Amino acid sequence: MDINSINKHSPWWARVFAIFLGIMLFFTVANLFYLEIFGVNGINHYSFGNEPNDPGEYPTNGTEEEQRDYNYSLSEWEDYQAYMNMMDELEDSNLTEITQVFAILTLLIGIPAIAMFWTQNEKMLYFGIGFGVVSMVGEIWKAYISSEIVASFMESVPGGADYSWMAKISVFTSGFCGIMFIGLAIVLHSMYHNLNELQQSGFHLKIDTPLQEPTDNGDNDV
Repeated sequence: MDINSINKHSPWWARVFAIFLGIMLFFTVANLFYLEIFGVNGINHYSFGNEPNDPGEYPTNGTEEEQRDYNYSLSEWEDYQAYMNMMDELEDSNLTEITQVFAILTLLIGIPAIAMFWTQNEKMLYFGIGFGVVSMVGEIWKAYISSEIVASFMESVPGGADYSWMAKISVFTSGFCGIMFIGLAIVLHSMYHNLNELQQSGFHLKIDTPLQEPTDNGDNDV
């Protein structure tokens, strides 16, 4: 078997990855417009005119049902206040601006990266690593900013403290996608291009040996 046939992989391995990057960029653009229109609050439980009202003073002389309704309304009001405080802190942390900056960087690197992987260009490695690094740094930075804010909110909600650790460890898990992009870029580049960069071994070198001319010994030849 010809050694060059070992590295003849289908171009669709790289093209599927290019399609995946295209889908990621589509959601990045969608999220960019979403943040611009709705802000960091987005569409949430309180976006449809169902915000709770301040229940006011406790009805000391009220009936048992009125006092029970008050306690329920007070719990809803406190949850709403805690949620809005979290949103205000996220807004003040410039999370929206940071997300938009990294979204633009992702587009600037991602669009040529799609072209490189679709055509299996040798520069696919550099653009793939660049896309992964931008994605990883952006996600880790956003998680670092938001993790403590979200964890504080979860701890303020009854039963939420049991799950606040999920927000705290997001700094360590958020970079997984970026690391995956880098790994796939390295693997795909090695599939299509590493054979051309390997030096031939001594068994495959073509060495030109000088031709030996016959010597004339005259009458002494036997």
